[in-house]
Amino acid sequence: MKISHLVLWVQDNTLSAKFYKKLGFSITHSDDQTSTVRLDGFEIVLVTMRDDEEFVRDSLAGSKGRGMYVYVAVEDVDKQYDKLVTVGIRPRTKPRDWPWGNREFIVKDPDGYKLCFWHATR
Repeated sequence: MKISHLVLWVQDNTLSAKFYKKLGFSITHSDDQTSTVRLDGFEIVLVTMRDDEEFVRDSLAGSKGRGMYVYVAVEDVDKQYDKLVTVGIRPRTKPRDWPWGNREFIVKDPDGYKLCFWHATR
């Protein structure tokens, strides 16, 4: 078995794809309904929410990504933070050292999904 990709229900897949491109992902596919972004072999499929009842019920249930973080390993958290701020991304937190040995900061995408940029400090 292998985890192949992550699917995120979003308000506007093209807007989300542009945001992920600013984060450093490449856009490998985009049409009216879906966009696929990739970073080092990991893919996220961004799907514009549909009006179909079963999809709306699921995609609008609760807070987006509540309790879930996508971790993105970087060489230098502080440099990555500065780079994202330079391209107009507004991180939710500043870089911080944690007791478990990581330096991290959090970014939320346009739909509220959380990405944690990190590097090990030990």
